[in-house]
Amino acid sequence: MGRPPKGSRTLSKNDVLEKALQLLDEGGSKALTFKALAAALGVTPMAVAHHAGTRDEMIASLVAIAFKGSDTQSEAATPKLRLRGLMTRYCAQVTRHPELAKCILENPSLIGPSLTRLTQLIEAEIAAAGVTGAEARTLLCLLVDYTHGFAFAAAAAPRGALSDDDFTPALDWVLHRIE
Repeated sequence: MGRPPKGSRTLSKNDVLEKALQLLDEGGSKALTFKALAAALGVTPMAVAHHAGTRDEMIASLVAIAFKGSDTQSEAATPKLRLRGLMTRYCAQVTRHPELAKCILENPSLIGPSLTRLTQLIEAEIAAAGVTGAEARTLLCLLVDYTHGFAFAAAAAPRGALSDDDFTPALDWVLHRIE
């Protein structure tokens, strides 16, 4: 295929990642192939690889984009409220891109810095709330697993069937049990 014809649009990494996230959101992990991505962009699979790297590198880039800001500390007054803010924001991000979150669960090496930092913030807020040891680990797992479960259910439900208003009551119930 060679170089693109003169006057044609230049492909960028951002173009590739934007289309990749769209394919992933619409069709799941199996739909995100270099061949399908190349066809959607009107380029060769080699051009996709040139801009996106390997499949894992591409997905890691998508994680960085989709979960940007998840590691932003809340300005709320108490650890419980800061945890609520962190988990609510993360739930919204997972709900927007559940197929990407599934890719992370299948390959934890794709987690990336912002989600690693998010986990550290959650652990710090749990400690600031006075929860330690095995109870802290249990609470971390409970918060993360509930958030993923809700987000996946919300994404699979008919449009508008589940919202943040449905997520927060159970989250508040858990957080209320922190002394």
